[in-house]
Parts: sequence; structure tokens; C-alpha cells
Amino acid sequence: MTRQNLVRSSAVLAIAAGSILAAPAHAEGREDREGPYIAFSVGAVFADDSVSQGTLSEAIDFAPVLVIPANTDVGLTTEFDTGVTFTGAAGYDFGNGFRFEVEGFYTRYDVDTHSDITLDGGSILDANSAILLGGALDPNNPTIGEVIADGQGSITSYGAFANMYYEFYEGPNFRPYVGIGLGYAGYDIDFSPSGTVIADGSDDGFAYQAMAGATIQLTDKAELFAQYTYRDDLDDVNVDLDVVPGDLVVETTQHIVSGGLRVRLGK
Repeated sequence: MTRQNLVRSSAVLAIAAGSILAAPAHAEGREDREGPYIAFSVGAVFADDSVSQGTLSEAIDFAPVLVIPANTDVGLTTEFDTGVTFTGAAGYDFGNGFRFEVEGFYTRYDVDTHSDITLDGGSILDANSAILLGGALDPNNPTIGEVIADGQGSITSYGAFANMYYEFYEGPNFRPYVGIGLGYAGYDIDFSPSGTVIADGSDDGFAYQAMAGATIQLTDKAELFAQYTYRDDLDDVNVDLDVVPGDLVVETTQHIVSGGLRVRLGK
């Protein structure tokens, strides 16, 4: 999904919420909002570059020209395009500024380019691509840098968070808030520059997030919100390398800007 489509989707959501739930909102205090709610959002994901690190589990042998021993450090730097996220949540407002919710999420962002690859700390961008792809060390082979510059692949993540928010009461129609969350996330990682699969695997582990946003009241039961989320993993996200024997720890830090609709249930 392009950035323009994300903006268009957010605008449609806001217009639909305003027209379908068009009952006027009244000035209310925190205690009036006590009770359960559901929420939905869509947003853009801006992932930090991943400076991935790993080790060779076996030697790469091009004897007598080249031998790279086992346990050699491997590094891969990856830049990403803007991605997309969708969330759904169910929660409870305690009527005193605090809210608790359980949130499910899905995010995806594509690879823009792999900008560097290292062995034992030294760049091998100018090395013969046979070191990664196998085959003969033919001088007519492209360099590793030429192979990995074509960014293909993606990272998909999904899972659930338990979130706690505190909402500052600035007025009946505009309320800023902050929040923190702890959850569990799965990651599907595909690094395939020039159609060559460097790494393709899955991992999962605990993750955390911190949020800041603001709520605008639409009706007695419906409200729009805009939110920034910082999300990262607590456990290493590890995948096996396909082109050489070894593994890679991939960084998955995400900055998310989203907008959504929250609907209070019950009274």
C-alpha cells in the first residue's frame, strides 16, 4: 500500500465515522466514559535500518584461492520502504484517566536496498558474488554489491499487546494521552536481493511499545484518535542464512503513525 493510499484510507475512515455516528457529543467528564470499548486503526510504518549481525556455522571453502573459516562474523545493512499497519483492540476505560486494552496488530514493510555486507568486520561489496551464490570464482560474475543493491524482500510482523494508557483531561473534545505496552510478536523475514534468497525465515518473541496521541470526541460514543507508536523487540529476532551456512540477528525497530476510531460500548 502506497503512502497516498494510507492517507486516503484515513480520510475515508474519518468521513465515515462522522456521517454514520453523527449524534452530537456533549461535554462530559472522565467518569462519563467509564466502560468497555473497541478500537480500529490504520497507519504508516517507518522502520529503522537493520544492521543485522550473525556468524558462519561452517567454513566457506574456495581453496586454494579463498577459505573463510567457521565462526566468522557476518553483517548485513538493510534499508526499508514505508510500510503499513492495521490494528484492532478491545479495552476498558476506568473513568479516572486510565485505560487498559488488548491490541492485535499486523505490519508489513518492504526492503528498499541492502547497502552493505561484511565478513569479519570488513566490507565485501566488491568481492566476487560466487562467495555468496556458490559456483566458480569467475571474474565475469557480478560483485556482491551489485547483487544486493536490488532491494527485494519484506518483513511482516503480527501479534498482540497488553496496553495501559493515561489520558490527560484537557477538555471534553480534545484529550492527549500516553501509554505503554508489552506483548508477543511473530516476524516473517524475506531478504531476496536480485531474486537471490539471502535469508527467509520466521522467529517470534516478546516485544514492547510506547505510545503518545490525542483523542477528538465525535459523538457520545465515538471518537477519533491519532497516535505515534515506538515498537521494538525484547528478544533477538534470528533467522537462518540461505546463501551461506549461518544465522542472522535482524533489527526490527518500528516508528508508527496511525489514526483510528474508538467506540464505547454499553451506556
